[in-house]
Amino acid sequence: MIEKKMNQTETVPPTQPKRIFGPYRADAAPAGPKRIFAPHRVVRRLGGTIGRGDFPNAVLQGSTPNFQVYVIPELGAAGLAIARGVLAACERDYNTIQGYFNGIAPDSLPFNVVIAQNVGGAYHYGCLATDIYCDSQASPLDPAFTGFLLMAEAVEVFSAKQNLGWNCGGGNGEGLSRVLATALYPAEIQKPGLATAGIWLDGNRPNWVNRNAPTDQDAVVNGCAVLFLNYLRYQLGYSWNLIVGAAAPTLAKTYKKLTGKKTAFPPFKALLDQHFPPGQPSNLMMDNPFPL
Repeated sequence: MIEKKMNQTETVPPTQPKRIFGPYRADAAPAGPKRIFAPHRVVRRLGGTIGRGDFPNAVLQGSTPNFQVYVIPELGAAGLAIARGVLAACERDYNTIQGYFNGIAPDSLPFNVVIAQNVGGAYHYGCLATDIYCDSQASPLDPAFTGFLLMAEAVEVFSAKQNLGWNCGGGNGEGLSRVLATALYPAEIQKPGLATAGIWLDGNRPNWVNRNAPTDQDAVVNGCAVLFLNYLRYQLGYSWNLIVGAAAPTLAKTYKKLTGKKTAFPPFKALLDQHFPPGQPSNLMMDNPFPL
């Protein structure tokens, strides 16, 4: 994944890694340190700046019950249009994701969404953190891209609140954030560098179902995770509500909760080997080839 540059004026001491969702890049640097922000509950007036974090001059463009959306001034009119698009969809998307998580709500609301540019995707400083920094696409204008990134990070916050096994710093949690955001915005994952399923298929196909990698930034791990989660949803037919509710430390244990079976990886891999022969380019440009 692409690492953003650190804010040179930041003075809060590092503690934990930040959580990044972004295009995969083989030479990406490890995630930088987390910077801790106090939960923000002050209702700011339209046009006020957020006054903290990586983009303190980002300007508030609007609020909903669960979101405050800020835009950096450099984005100009495009940023305002993207903010309007995010504001129009965010509560709908929030309600969908909240439904997947059986109605729970994050502790620190509202989400403070900072729309910036060239940040390499989206990120927040810790799984429960509700200050979300999102990239933007101004040309051609695509507010849905920012909405997609925002919801991927929101899923991580819900996962941390649920606290039953989806680890936003591990492969299973990163996979979940990707597939649920893609369920809301299916076209966005096809943007260059975002889909990871083909990277796993085009490699040696390691088993990241029986174990969970302690990273959310390995494209092979993420590729295995998104494929397995989409296999559960679109091949085996389990709903996202059931899959989310079957949270566990590994995807194999999620599978066992759903099916009652212990052998998760072999039938999944055999099905993919049949349709995407090992050693041949998969040419898969999305994360969901199912049903097969």
